[in-house]
Amino acid sequence: MAKLDWYIRAGLKLRHLQVLVALDDLRHQGKVAAAMNVTQPALSRTLTDLQGAMGHALFERTGRGLRPTPYGECLIRHARKVLQDLSEAGEELHALATGTSRKIRVGVLPASAGWLLPKALMLFKHASPKSSIMVREATMDVLLGELRLGHLDLIVGTLPSQLAATNLEEKPLFEDATMLVARNGHPLARGEFKPSWRQLVECPWVLPPHDSLLRQPLLMAFEVNGVEPPISFIETLSLNVTLAYLQGSDAIATLPASLVRKYAELGTLAPLHTEMPRLVRPVGLLWLRGHSPYTGDPSFAECVEQAARELLIDA
Repeated sequence: MAKLDWYIRAGLKLRHLQVLVALDDLRHQGKVAAAMNVTQPALSRTLTDLQGAMGHALFERTGRGLRPTPYGECLIRHARKVLQDLSEAGEELHALATGTSRKIRVGVLPASAGWLLPKALMLFKHASPKSSIMVREATMDVLLGELRLGHLDLIVGTLPSQLAATNLEEKPLFEDATMLVARNGHPLARGEFKPSWRQLVECPWVLPPHDSLLRQPLLMAFEVNGVEPPISFIETLSLNVTLAYLQGSDAIATLPASLVRKYAELGTLAPLHTEMPRLVRPVGLLWLRGHSPYTGDPSFAECVEQAARELLIDA
């Protein structure tokens, strides 16, 4: 016990804590090595040394990857707290030194980055001009990893189909249907004409990447409607790339209805009237349990809620 106490106080390094949390999130040594920019043998040595010093196995191998043992779960739980506390300490020290508020770190999915988040940022900066905000735009799996590592305070966007862990909390804000869009003047965008799914898949497409929330539900929609997925497509979540590609081609894409209405009013895009099933969950807020985003007056989370209300009224 004395040896273990000494190791925790003097031998345990910050890198060890980061490795533990990353292994718990990704459950695969190869993925963790790539994410942390180290070789897999180096990562294996770190884990072996750590388990040897602890005197217990921290992970066990299963058919679905690594799984923490009870000893691993205990150490990982405390590792998350330490990493989060260190991150917050650094930001509070910076705020004291500069006379500003603590930086708020927000993750956002690309669709919400185009309309909801900018409105929330304007509301918040108007109410709290000295506050600083860092915005990270990425896919949900990337944002969840950064949230668990303590690099983000909350995520704004379409909520995942199911919470990946019990240490997450969410607040739905509104339902946002998925619509098909194309450029103005597209052969299938004629008045109230409703293209068939067979006509749709003959066009080029902009598809969401495999790791996005929409990809699998969209593939299911093709299957339910009796057609194979399109063979001519590009994959991107970038709104700018999608808009430019649509305007210069006969491609079709899926976008949230809130965005489609906005770009239709601007004359940038034309909605297609083929009925779409509900493919994704509501747009909302996601954060770590025990780390409420509703701090400050006003809190940034409150500004996101206000932005959603105002934008829905305008829709």
